[in-house]
Amino acid sequence: MSRIESARRRAGAVKRGLAILAAASLVVAGVLARATNPGHAATASGSSSAVTSSGSDSSSSDDFSIAPSSSQPQVQTHVS
Repeated sequence: MSRIESARRRAGAVKRGLAILAAASLVVAGVLARATNPGHAATASGSSSAVTSSGSDSSSSDDFSIAPSSSQPQVQTHVS
């Protein structure tokens, strides 16, 4: 076996090893992305909390006031 043939075999082995490593990395990245996707949480909360005000400030001279919204916000729970 010549030195050229030996070098080609080593290069081929390195290429196969890198291909296997790249495929394994892709699988691991896919599993991690799937596990950490917030759209696929294991437990979903069905209740929502509203911000309420405990009092009002009547010492203001203008008619502008900030009050909590009376309607519940629309929440999208699934993103495709």
